[in-house]
Amino acid sequence: MNLVQTIVVQPSTHFDTIAAAALASGLAMVHADLGSNPWHSWLSGSFTKSVQRVKRPIELERIRALGLEHAEVTVGDAVALAFVPARYDDSPREISKLQVSGLDLAHDADRFQRLGAVTPHIEINSDVAMSTGKTAAQVAHALGAWLLAQPFSTRLAWAEDPGLNIGEVGFAAYAAAGPDDASIITIVDHGLTEIAPGTATVRVYLDSLV
Repeated sequence: MNLVQTIVVQPSTHFDTIAAAALASGLAMVHADLGSNPWHSWLSGSFTKSVQRVKRPIELERIRALGLEHAEVTVGDAVALAFVPARYDDSPREISKLQVSGLDLAHDADRFQRLGAVTPHIEINSDVAMSTGKTAAQVAHALGAWLLAQPFSTRLAWAEDPGLNIGEVGFAAYAAAGPDDASIITIVDHGLTEIAPGTATVRVYLDSLV
């Protein structure tokens, strides 16, 4: 069964939209029973995510009115709703009709930082051209991987006061500096959209800023 976690965003700036999507996705995971389906099946696969945008606030209101289980986060003027993993074909029309591709916003800054009780540090590969939507899904992948690597107590502490630190760096220069660090998880894309299979898109440090 191919499952996808849908993240609906009302976009704002590039980094605020990425952060809202990732935080919502992470909070949905923390508050879920990951040992039961559909979460267990989804986590056993490729963690597929679909970032879809609304163009008008009324569309967001209609999606909220569906009453589907979700986590919601607002960062600046960006809003993100992350849902329980499900088959894409089972999405309500209010969600399935939303635009998936083409979410790309001007880079208004070079980083995002929200300090919390625990603040994971994620770096985006600046050597790779990715849209805002694609980047949001990859950062959400990294945050999810970080959460799964943490003790349950750390996950709960993060969920109570979720922090996130996102920056950009060229991975080619990093690789030339030496071997991979075991304290870093690197997300490698399957190449289904935008970029070639096997491309390293983001990485997250297991040691967090506390």
